[in-house]
Amino acid sequence: MPVQINEVIIRTVVDTQPSSSSQGQNAGVSSGNSTSSEENILEQLLEIIQESKER
Repeated sequence: MPVQINEVIIRTVVDTQPSSSSQGQNAGVSSGNSTSSEENILEQLLEIIQESKER
C-alpha cells in the first residue's frame, strides 16, 4: 500500500550571537558567497513548492 506524505515540518534554531569557534570555521567563506548560495536554496525551495501546488 503506497504512503503519501502531505506535510513536512522543518524546524531550525537561529543563534544570533555565534560562538568564537564557529567564527573560526567560517572564516574562509565570504558573505557574498553565502548570500548567493542562500538565494539559490530559496529559489529551489520555491520551485518545489510551486510544483507541488500544480499537482
